[in-house]
Amino acid sequence: MHKITSWVVFALMSACTLALSSGASLVLADGYAIVTTSEIRAASTMLSTFETHKVNRGLNVHVFDETDWGGSGLTGDGASEALRDFLKVAQPEHDFDYLLIIGDPRDNVGPVPMKTMHPRNPDDGSSFTKIPVPSDYYYADMDGNWDLDGDNDYGEFGTITGDFGTGGIDRDHELYVGRMPVYGDSSSPALFSQSVTDLDHILSKTIDYQTATDISWRNHTLIAAEGANRLFYGEQIKDDLLDPNGVSDYRVYDSVGITLSDPPDADICSISNVKAGWDATDPGIVTWLTHGGGSGAAAVMNSSTAVTLDDNYPVMTWQASCLNSDPSNTNNLSYELLINGAVATVGFTEISHGPGSEVDLTSDWHISGIAGLGYGYIERIALDQLTAGQALMELKRDSTLFNRCWYWHNHVGANLYGDPEVSLYDQATAMVPEPSTVMLAIAVVLLMPLRARNSVC
Repeated sequence: MHKITSWVVFALMSACTLALSSGASLVLADGYAIVTTSEIRAASTMLSTFETHKVNRGLNVHVFDETDWGGSGLTGDGASEALRDFLKVAQPEHDFDYLLIIGDPRDNVGPVPMKTMHPRNPDDGSSFTKIPVPSDYYYADMDGNWDLDGDNDYGEFGTITGDFGTGGIDRDHELYVGRMPVYGDSSSPALFSQSVTDLDHILSKTIDYQTATDISWRNHTLIAAEGANRLFYGEQIKDDLLDPNGVSDYRVYDSVGITLSDPPDADICSISNVKAGWDATDPGIVTWLTHGGGSGAAAVMNSSTAVTLDDNYPVMTWQASCLNSDPSNTNNLSYELLINGAVATVGFTEISHGPGSEVDLTSDWHISGIAGLGYGYIERIALDQLTAGQALMELKRDSTLFNRCWYWHNHVGANLYGDPEVSLYDQATAMVPEPSTVMLAIAVVLLMPLRARNSVC
């Protein structure tokens, strides 16, 4: 019986190391699914280029539209159920890790809408009433029944009158999900045409971000907090996360008359002061804590200012404000920032709940408030170097709800606009060798005659 000599083993190990170090996979690369519409596929001039870019990053990419899952003509719940049923089959078949949804997020349209949830269910004995919350979180979990109690209100908190429990929502995702909104279709040609143009810009910008040669500017964070009662948000992020890890900051607070050992860069929180800091520092991360609506974050940012930002240095955001990602508003702030100023935005599609006064953001009591979630998200993207999709989904999985339905409401309402595979640390790298090339090298070694393997040279 012949034995494979040590140099053959070394060759095999070297080939494996080459593949793994370059981002390729010996069996299957990370799976990346894009679901969109046939109209968008036909109209976009950048989608195929973006697909090629992801393949060059070593990903196993598949693009689907409504003709693949029988979603033509479906809207609302019918559309979301058809898409999720399709993903339940496609995800294990192709071993997808990432899901990018490109299309209209409004929950009364199709074929790729957000799912309407009712998370703020008073199963915990609270006095809250349920309100509908549109969310892409539904597409991240493939094996849970999000209407376990069968009342047609999906995503309800609790095990008594809700959808938690055995067979229900388990908060253990299978997919990292992000969305690039595209509003309208052929029935609204002007809106659709502009939205596809914006999509192509977002796709191109994402490619540029992931292939940049200089990423030093991203080691900077802008923090804004409206009201003196909220500046604790910025101070805890600065003191716990940024300073100990050499990340510089620019802080805009309402802090007149308040003594801080390290004063902020601006002591009046206003859109003009935030814009000035943004322009002066080209931050990699921007986050804030304030009141909000569909088109603005109070005293911090609005859609009309977003269009004036420098898009050559796009940021990643955590927007701790209500309604910044409201999909029913076709000019919502998170989307406007994704078009200009940001490469990935996380905001809330409905009202959100967070502390109105100082708390410990690492405490189980508070980590699922919108400020605690922001702290956790920034820790994951800045220090743990996770992708935006990984950071958001793992944050939701790992953050305790503390038996509070309004915390679950926050989890459902927080959604990512942008590529879920984008990371603060993305930069240009050497071309990834095709997995087939690596496998061919291994096959050549394995098929060598045994005599040749055992010879000395």
